Amino acid sequence: MAMTISDAFNQRKKLATDLQSWCNRLSQAGEDKRSFRCKQIEGAGAFQPEPGSEKSVQRHYTIEECQKQIEAVLVKDRELALRISLTNQRAKAKVVDLDGQEREMTVPELLVLKNDIVPKLEQAARSLPTRPENVSVYESGAGLIRHRAVKKIERKKETLTDKGMKVEDVILEGYEITETTSYGRPQREVWNQIDRIQEFGQRVQQALNETNKTELVELK
Repeated sequence: MAMTISDAFNQRKKLATDLQSWCNRLSQAGEDKRSFRCKQIEGAGAFQPEPGSEKSVQRHYTIEECQKQIEAVLVKDRELALRISLTNQRAKAKVVDLDGQEREMTVPELLVLKNDIVPKLEQAARSLPTRPENVSVYESGAGLIRHRAVKKIERKKETLTDKGMKVEDVILEGYEITETTSYGRPQREVWNQIDRIQEFGQRVQQALNETNKTELVELK
């Protein structure tokens, strides 16, 4: 019966579970155990169990049985891993790149994109500085805007009225001006770029899903 890459991955998961089970059995295969209470450990009645006190635990598999099963699992797993690796080098799927060009890629190429390149592209896009919004822009040019923030410099002064009541006056002493030249990109432009990268990542994943339907090669 034909097996796809996806089938092989699922079978390897089952083999991993089988391997763990047989390793657990192997760890219990080293001994049988018997415990009991007795009245004396010397003389004619030495080590005679008291009625109802005896308990025993018997191993279910021998060491050799477990080792044989583990070896069989590893042989199957090794064969599947090799077949998957060889198939991955041949399996190809088409994906539209970020530049809009359709390219045919192998599984290793797609995995590099998914696990390495796409996350780094998104990280770089998210690091792009953006222009502030709702600021007082007084000049704009190619690739930049200049905006100005104005902060009042005030002090409070207390005086007494004729009736001896305190009155607090706020006196404007000037302004603190902060002028900023922003070279950031418009926020919508950055968001669109992040969206394009994420959509590309989805196309890469879809292409990988398509390659998983590829029939596994046979070992010669």
